Amino acid sequence: MSGSALFRPTFADLRAEIERRMSSNASPETIAALIDEFLAAGSDMPAPLIEYDGAVTWLFRSPTAQSVSVVGDILGYRPDQTRMTRLQGSDLFYFTTHLPLDAHIAYAFAVDVSEMAVRTRWLDRCTPDPLNPQRMIITNPLRMMSVLEMPGAAAPVAGFDTLAETPMFAGMHVIWSAATACWRRVWVYLPPGYDPAARRYPTAYILDGEAYLLSAELPLLLDLLIDQQEIAPIIAVLIEPPPLRASSAIVMGFVVDDVVPWIDARYATSHDPLDRIIGGANENATRALMIALHHPDIFGGALAQSPQLPPIRRIAALLERHRMRGGDAPRCYVDVGRYDESDAVEATQALCNVLVSGGAVVSYQEFAGGRSFAGWRVTLPDALRFHCGTSSLASLASV
Repeated sequence: MSGSALFRPTFADLRAEIERRMSSNASPETIAALIDEFLAAGSDMPAPLIEYDGAVTWLFRSPTAQSVSVVGDILGYRPDQTRMTRLQGSDLFYFTTHLPLDAHIAYAFAVDVSEMAVRTRWLDRCTPDPLNPQRMIITNPLRMMSVLEMPGAAAPVAGFDTLAETPMFAGMHVIWSAATACWRRVWVYLPPGYDPAARRYPTAYILDGEAYLLSAELPLLLDLLIDQQEIAPIIAVLIEPPPLRASSAIVMGFVVDDVVPWIDARYATSHDPLDRIIGGANENATRALMIALHHPDIFGGALAQSPQLPPIRRIAALLERHRMRGGDAPRCYVDVGRYDESDAVEATQALCNVLVSGGAVVSYQEFAGGRSFAGWRVTLPDALRFHCGTSSLASLASV
C-alpha cells in the first residue's frame, strides 16, 4: 500500500491486503502497522470514508471491544441493526451503508451494548468518532456526537468566527414553577446594544432552551444575524426542559403564568403579541404550537422544528375558534427532515395544510436530515429570518 499522491488506498484495498497477509500468517503487529499506514495515508480525507455514490464507511479501533455499532440520524438507534464488523486479525471495526448525498447527520459509536439494553441507559455513554473532528453537544441525555456532512449538504450558517465578542447574557435565572412545584432554569440572551431606556424588544421564548443553547449555539447565531442586519435585535429566553412526564398543560401553565410575566417585569420587552414568538423542536415544537394557539393574546408566532405527533383535529378546532372570534392565527414556521420516518413527514405536511386552511401564515421547509440538531441548526436561521427579519425593526416600540 502507498500513501503517495499518485495512489490513495481505498478501504477495499485495506481489507484485501489484510486478508492476503492473514492467509500468510502475518503477525498482529504487522496487521496493526498496516492499519496505521492506511489511516495516515488518508489523513486529508474526511472521516468516515465517503465514496462518489454515497457509500459511507465508518471505522473504529478498539482492542478490547466485543461489539461496536454506529447509531444516529437516519441510521437509527438500534445497535443490533447497525453492528460493525471486525476485520479479521485486527482491532479495526467497520460498517458501510449508503446515505443521501445531501444529508447531514449526528452519529456516535455504541460499544458493547446489549441488544436488550434500554436506550436511555447507554446513549449517554456513546463515543464520538475519534477520526472526525466535527462534533456537537446533544442534550437529554447530555453527550457528545460526531457530525457528518455529505458532499452536497447545506452547511450551517457561517461567520461565527468573525464575531468580536461573546454573546451578551443577562444571566441564568431560576424561576419557581407552581405547576411542577420545582425550580427551573432560564437563560436570557440580550442583543448587542441592548438599551432598555430607548426601546422595547421582540422576544423569542424557546422550550428546551439548554438544547438550543448547546447544540444550536443560538446566542452566537443571533449575534451573527443581528450583526448582518438579517434580523431585528431580539431578546431570547431559553427555558430549561420540564421534569420528565410533565404534561403539555403543565408546561403551558409554567410558560404563560410564570415565565412571561417574570421576564416582562425585568426586561424591556414589547408586550405586543406580534413581537412574541415561542418555539422548540420535536415534542417541544408541538408544545410551542399549542401554546401559541391557546394564547394568541400572548404569542403571535410559533417556531416548530420537526413537530412530534401534532394533534391535527385539536389544532383545527383552535383555529376555527380564532376565526369565529375575529382573531388572527399565529405566524408559523414549520420544518421537518425529509429523511425522517415517512409518517412524520406526512403528518407535518398535513399540519401545515390545516394551519394554512385556518388562516395562518406558514413558512414550511424540508431539510436533508432526520430528527436532530444536526438538521435543525441548519434551518434555524431561516426560522429566525421569517419571524424576526429586518422588517420587524419597524415594530420596535419606543418606551
